[in-house]
Amino acid sequence: MDFDVVVARPEDFPEILEVQRQAFGIHAPRVDPDPWIRETLEELLQDAGQKTILVARTPDGTILGSVRFATIEGVVFVRKISVLPRLHGQGIGRALIRELEKRVPPDAHKIHLCTLLQTERNIPFFLSLGYRPESVLPDHYHHADILCFGKYPDQTR
Repeated sequence: MDFDVVVARPEDFPEILEVQRQAFGIHAPRVDPDPWIRETLEELLQDAGQKTILVARTPDGTILGSVRFATIEGVVFVRKISVLPRLHGQGIGRALIRELEKRVPPDAHKIHLCTLLQTERNIPFFLSLGYRPESVLPDHYHHADILCFGKYPDQTR
């Protein structure tokens, strides 16, 4: 599949929300996806003012996935990694994370990301990218169990 990972443009935002709805919606039988599928365009615009948003985009402009991140006091916080469910396993998520890692500021000392424990396929995915489990947060965000990972920038360069 032919795509590039680039910084999102404001005109990408509605499609980013649709990809996110589909990506997080598949977990509905196991967890309540509302916090992730009900984000509004206004909320995304606000988030874009605080985070870098990368998208995987085909040559015709179709958005296949996205990821957001921000650096706070030397820690890169990764949020809302999403890929169209029909395209899982085709390297899109991996390309998004690898591009994010290239953009880690030189003074950052850690990359931090979390996933729902109920999203079993995400755990081996992050492990395969060199992220290591650091903590479990039971009954955390919207009463979901969260597994948090860390990776240190010297492992990405």
